[in-house]
Amino acid sequence: MQRSTSLVDVARQTGGIHAQVQASAELQLAARVEGITQQDVRDALWRDRTLVKAWTLRGTLHLHPADELPLWYAARRAVSARNAGGLPPWPDPHGVVHPAVSAEEAAELEAAVHDAFEGGTLLRDELAAEVVRRVGKKHEGRLRSGFSFFTSELVQGPPQGNKITFARPDQWVAGWRDVGEEQALREVLRRFLYAYGPARPGDFRAWFGEVAFELIDVEEVDVQGHRAFVLAGDTEFPEPAKSVRLLPEYDVYVMGFREREQLVPTRVREQVAAHGRGRYEGPAGVRFLLVDGITAGLWERKKRAKRIEITVAAARRFNRAALKTEVERYASFLGVEAALTVE
Repeated sequence: MQRSTSLVDVARQTGGIHAQVQASAELQLAARVEGITQQDVRDALWRDRTLVKAWTLRGTLHLHPADELPLWYAARRAVSARNAGGLPPWPDPHGVVHPAVSAEEAAELEAAVHDAFEGGTLLRDELAAEVVRRVGKKHEGRLRSGFSFFTSELVQGPPQGNKITFARPDQWVAGWRDVGEEQALREVLRRFLYAYGPARPGDFRAWFGEVAFELIDVEEVDVQGHRAFVLAGDTEFPEPAKSVRLLPEYDVYVMGFREREQLVPTRVREQVAAHGRGRYEGPAGVRFLLVDGITAGLWERKKRAKRIEITVAAARRFNRAALKTEVERYASFLGVEAALTVE
């Protein structure tokens, strides 16, 4: 994990920053970009619009460079089109079963969502009201559910209090230009192999979707007795650098690196299994202490009014001075004091 000086470049090079949890997305950028603050991230999203928050990889929220969003949407459509159709009945978390949606109804709802915007942002309830006015109430429950039914082609605008807002991407992003789906898939596959290779087709399937590696020029390599692939000619790898990092939950290093048995040694795997989120979400849902590129323990954070309290449970020895520097990086990013405990 090399440091950068640009928020946008990091989002570009990683293939998007996982952003289902906004605090995690912000800390992922803080871990990779020199000298930034939390407000810098929010300004890039909501004021400057150089970053954009949208549903892309695996249908989950990610931060991307705004000028690349057409690429990611086109690639996602190419994959999802293979499973296009209506939606089955859906029992929501409260036990209410919402009716099935036919393919024709889904197309009508998506068109109504698209037509609801006039250049600005809408709260979910405002959007639902506009769609109901156009197509009726039959599927109103899905629209108001808090899930991304019929809104996956939108982006998130600035929040209003604790409520999210939506915007139409071609209105929100300046200079929007559509990208061909096949071209987009090839580029996304190249990005993945460059950032996370060597990798196997199954790794890309889990990260993005079912795509044949034959779409681009690749080269087979041996990784500890396993077949894997890299971009053709990209067979020289830098020597691992000495480092200590604190990765937030859903960090792209973990989400993109699918050789989890290599990334998470046995002692750390036991920590993950005993962890509340780790028990159900596995390595993706926990915060890792990373030493020389390999997980070496877990950490937790508590944000107070004027400080961040970080507790590290290490599974091996590490450079404590380097850890202190990492903790101070997060504190500076958040504009608070740091309190570190090592168990």
